[in-house]
Amino acid sequence: MDNKNNFPYHFKSSACKTCGGKCCRGFGGYVWVSLEELEAMAITRRMELSLFARQYLRQVQGRLSLQEFVINGEHFCCFFDRIDRHCTIYQSRPEQCRTFPFWDKFKEDPRELFAECPGVSLE
Repeated sequence: MDNKNNFPYHFKSSACKTCGGKCCRGFGGYVWVSLEELEAMAITRRMELSLFARQYLRQVQGRLSLQEFVINGEHFCCFFDRIDRHCTIYQSRPEQCRTFPFWDKFKEDPRELFAECPGVSLE
């Protein structure tokens, strides 16, 4: 079980195998990526950088974010495999994904996180 940076909860990563990828789908938002992350993801997909960027990224307020798609009102990360329910670029996923659920926005009020992530607990 992980506990980081004095967060008021713990995270049991083994729960990821049973949750169906709740952190990769939902109501939409942004997954910000850096140039270094972009390069790593393109290598993982064995794609030329410019083609990868055109296919999987969007520019929002001068920053790069992964694209998402919407099915029946639910938003999915473009790298989420809906059948096997896992990330297809897991080994090179962006820092934002690697640091979940330890985001500052949850440090003061983790109630939303407890409702979404079965791996999070107070114990």
